[in-house]
Amino acid sequence: MKKLVVACALTSMIALSATANASEFTINPLVGASHSKASGTNLALGLEAGYSDFIFGYTYTGDKNETSSNYAFFDTEIHDSALNINTYDNDKFKAHSLYVGYQFDLGAGHLAVKAGVELSKYSRSMGVNLSEINQGGNAGHKAGLGITGTSNYEYSPMVGVGYYMNSGLNFNLHYTFQDGKRDMNISAHGYNDNESKSEAITRAKKAVSNRDFGAVMFTVGYRF
Repeated sequence: MKKLVVACALTSMIALSATANASEFTINPLVGASHSKASGTNLALGLEAGYSDFIFGYTYTGDKNETSSNYAFFDTEIHDSALNINTYDNDKFKAHSLYVGYQFDLGAGHLAVKAGVELSKYSRSMGVNLSEINQGGNAGHKAGLGITGTSNYEYSPMVGVGYYMNSGLNFNLHYTFQDGKRDMNISAHGYNDNESKSEAITRAKKAVSNRDFGAVMFTVGYRF
């Protein structure tokens, strides 16, 4: 899905450039930050193509959090024999937006209004790994269990405004409307020494409901 979105955006921009006069066609790279309650503040990147007063744009932002903890329990009599326990909890969010806009003359530049759609995907995994160290430092029994939940792409509306100065510098503010309700495909996997097993558990309806993914994105660009 990600490759399809990027391909559609680039194809549309190339088509615009092929039909536009040099003075009417513009390219506008964007960089800034996106903030939501669920993901905090993250880097945002984008690219806009303009033809006359029309704008076609694409932005991307994402967030990845990885946490883990390690514990070691030593045998009270044989101190070089131990049980190591590793727990982890990781989540990942990525969002692509496609939008169109139209600009109006305003002061020493142009004011643009924009509307489009954001495609976002969320996944989370958690689990535990156990490893035994025998006397002499030799590896012993190993086992682990993990659970992973992955959502399909969710479609959410986005709106935005931008002010484009005649010098080429521009400032853009976008907002995406969405909550944390997502259908998750949940699976489990485990291993016991050299034996491993994976199994799909269920599809949980609205499994993530307590996170607010609605995001404010601010970017700065320079239009050529």
